[in-house]
Amino acid sequence: MENLIAILSAAVSVLGAIVAGVMTSWSSRKARLFEAKLERERHEESKAEQAEHVLSRYREPLLLAANSLQSRLFNAVRDEYLPVYLHCGDPEQERYARDFTVYTLAEYLCWVEIIRRELRFLDLGAEEQNREFMKRLLAVTNKLSAQTYDHAHFRLFRGHQRAIGELMMVPIGDGRHDCTTYPEFTRRLDEDPRFRSWFERLLREVDDIAEQDLAGNARIIETQRTLIDLIDFLDPDKVRLGADHREKFLEATPSPAPPPEVPAPAGHGK
Repeated sequence: MENLIAILSAAVSVLGAIVAGVMTSWSSRKARLFEAKLERERHEESKAEQAEHVLSRYREPLLLAANSLQSRLFNAVRDEYLPVYLHCGDPEQERYARDFTVYTLAEYLCWVEIIRRELRFLDLGAEEQNREFMKRLLAVTNKLSAQTYDHAHFRLFRGHQRAIGELMMVPIGDGRHDCTTYPEFTRRLDEDPRFRSWFERLLREVDDIAEQDLAGNARIIETQRTLIDLIDFLDPDKVRLGADHREKFLEATPSPAPPPEVPAPAGHGK
């Protein structure tokens, strides 16, 4: 009897030790999983904060570049600038009309590329604001690259857009970049044949914008409209840019056809 009690006591002790070990292991594993979850949440929060910091840092230059481009496109298709200055007989004015039109596009693409590079390792999919921001950027990209328009002037496929953006980037230290200024842009057009080769077609196609009617400039018009949508997102309260910078170009409404002539009754003269 005493032996049986001793055996049972030993068995209970062993079982207790096993249960204690299992519970300790389970508690330890649960604690590790909880710590891992907290670390993931901290990491995700950190990435979200980094993304917000990037967007805040570049909101202003992107906004101003988008406004410069939309304003240039608006005036280009309104027949109030390019047709007047592109062939006005003054070489300085003619060059500015052509070169600055292309520069505004290149400047915008530069800031888009800078932002894209700084955001590439950050997950922006969880925040509605971030998704909307990327949607507005993509809308402009798609208008510029679309093959659905009847005319190809100022069409840039995505790789070409990114290449131009990269060419315009200027390193300023700590892995950050600025955009090439207009004077530097014109200098490189004059002195760097490889740089100019990326813009040669666009420089020629400024003439196409001036010569085409509204239907022929559909890409230009729709790009201008999507840029206004981007501006509205970047500055919803109109703090940096007022309402006078938000006008979307509207195609002219065709004039109504004249009423049909009613034949005069027989026997009546003029």
